[in-house]
Amino acid sequence: MKLSALPSVLNSLMLTGLLLSLAGCSIIDTQTAQNEETMPDWVSSPPQSNTHLYGVGSAPRIENIALAFTQAEQNGNAQIAQQLRTQVSQTNTQDTQVRSGQGEEQVSKIATAYTQVTTSPIELEQAINEKRFTGKNYVYALQSLDRSRIIAKLQGAIRDTDEMIRTQAGLLTATTEAHPAAPQDWQTYMRLIPYFAQRQSYQDELNLYSTQRSALGKADADIQHTEQRLNQALSSYGFDASKTRQADALASALSHYGLTPKSDSLFLLNSRTVQHHETQDGRFYAFEDGTLELIAPTGSRLASWSVSARGIGKSLTSAQEKATVNWSNQAIEALFTWLTRLD
Repeated sequence: MKLSALPSVLNSLMLTGLLLSLAGCSIIDTQTAQNEETMPDWVSSPPQSNTHLYGVGSAPRIENIALAFTQAEQNGNAQIAQQLRTQVSQTNTQDTQVRSGQGEEQVSKIATAYTQVTTSPIELEQAINEKRFTGKNYVYALQSLDRSRIIAKLQGAIRDTDEMIRTQAGLLTATTEAHPAAPQDWQTYMRLIPYFAQRQSYQDELNLYSTQRSALGKADADIQHTEQRLNQALSSYGFDASKTRQADALASALSHYGLTPKSDSLFLLNSRTVQHHETQDGRFYAFEDGTLELIAPTGSRLASWSVSARGIGKSLTSAQEKATVNWSNQAIEALFTWLTRLD
């Protein structure tokens, strides 16, 4: 009797084990389904807004959950930055199309000068964390950036800069066709360069955050007129480097900074330099040291800069030419920085 009952007991145990196993699978499947069901919508579809930018970042779930969320938030910020880079590309394309109708010389002179000015950044809003979600294997963070507050701050900065430009413009002498830029106004015109460069920087950033199709921050008529006068001044005022040993290299460097190299012009450049060289491992090292002087229309020296540069080449001539080019670039950079200073 006892022996005959054993198979039934075994059968019962096996059946119970099978049921428990199936129940375990069911519980796992249910938990997985619940995880999928509780995943918030913003993970796959971030909010859309005209006033905010949103980015979703994820990171592997680790024991240090705070560190995991920090990484997820950084990835969300990076997603916002990617959206802005895309807008920059589109804005630059539109800007190129708009500017293509202007005179090439007019655009290049002032644009070249602006790009050489170091502008001051404005402190803007930072992205903040809106929501978090902890999944089975990953954590998720929803980041947001309030573009409306940034736009308002940049618009205010542009208005302040325009007032500074108007103040400088009020110091300019009335012009005629024969004399588009009065010689005595050269300092005022040079001070306008960093103001317009700063304005351009603010405007570029403004359109980076804007959602409007048309560009924001367009200058008023009087600001545009002052910028036109500045362009005429940069073309009218010239820097005569023809009597220097580095005439060609200095002329090229002047053009790189939006300044005009030409003979018998408003300013005269003098240079006093010496060169020496060394050889090492079959290569030539040329060194150029000396001074660049800026001479005013009155004949007095306005400023001077001591510059040292070197050039490396497979031949002595090549190394010397590179040293001269590098010396000229550094000298004109110092000249441009001095001309456009605001103190």
